[in-house]
Amino acid sequence: MKKAFTLIELLVVIAIIAILAAILFPVFAQAREKARATTCISNVKQIGLGTFMYMQDYDERFPTSWAAGFPGDPKYFIQPYLKNLKVLTCPSFPVTVQQAHAVCGPGLNDPEGSWNLLPGGSDNPTGEPFLWGYGFNLGPTWFSSYASGSSADRDGLMQDPRTDAELSGYDGNTDVPLNVLGVTVPVRIRRWVRPGVVLASVAAPAQVLMFGDTTEPPLSSLTISWMRPAAQTGTDSNCRRTLSANNPRHTGGNNFVYVDGHAKWQRYANQPTNYDGLPSSIRDMCSYFRTYDGGNNPANCRTNGFPPNP
Repeated sequence: MKKAFTLIELLVVIAIIAILAAILFPVFAQAREKARATTCISNVKQIGLGTFMYMQDYDERFPTSWAAGFPGDPKYFIQPYLKNLKVLTCPSFPVTVQQAHAVCGPGLNDPEGSWNLLPGGSDNPTGEPFLWGYGFNLGPTWFSSYASGSSADRDGLMQDPRTDAELSGYDGNTDVPLNVLGVTVPVRIRRWVRPGVVLASVAAPAQVLMFGDTTEPPLSSLTISWMRPAAQTGTDSNCRRTLSANNPRHTGGNNFVYVDGHAKWQRYANQPTNYDGLPSSIRDMCSYFRTYDGGNNPANCRTNGFPPNP
């Protein structure tokens, strides 16, 4: 008589395997995301170190944005010190340039803006396959001036846009050739230069954000709008839904490097704020303000922009 498994025994074995898979697959996914998050935090740390080397050569001033497209992004200026564009790609932000260009490209009249993201385009001159995943601290909202109440003094690490005597001959419609890691591309010069602030103007470097995870294409920022999850309702554009689908990208939080050079993960706060009504991206919103010294309260940042209780 041949020995064989009965149908019941086979079903029991299959059920056991299914139960083990249901238990282990989420564990494997978490382990994989943990590895990606570790790579990501290493990336932001390297971006921070490259920025410090840049500042040593430029009178301790953060990068200045004088061009449109990727060459206007602060991360472009530190390339001579990094010599590697790969650190600008977060492994947990797998949006291809083709996917982004299809919903955020020129001519689509998207309310979020439009970018030329295809290989060789002004926002992707070196032909990168994925969007870059890190942004610079321009304040809680794009180029905001909540703390001072004056547009002459911005909240993040760039000053108010202003004309530059050396670029006064440009009208905002002029292209010049620029070498980007061995690739020559035409670059549109801004009429209005956005100067980086000096390091000495940051009151508490250990508490103020410099770079971190974001979904905004160049000129990339850490503004809370680009760090929130995509709306589940249909109120977001196709561009926004595509780019923000994975927010927050690292098990409920994001990675940041601070002005003093330390990097860490921060859980996404999602608390109401008085900064254009957008949700907070981190627990301590004061970290967006370079005038924050650890004890003061610029723009009511300790209470997410709302006036504190009397």
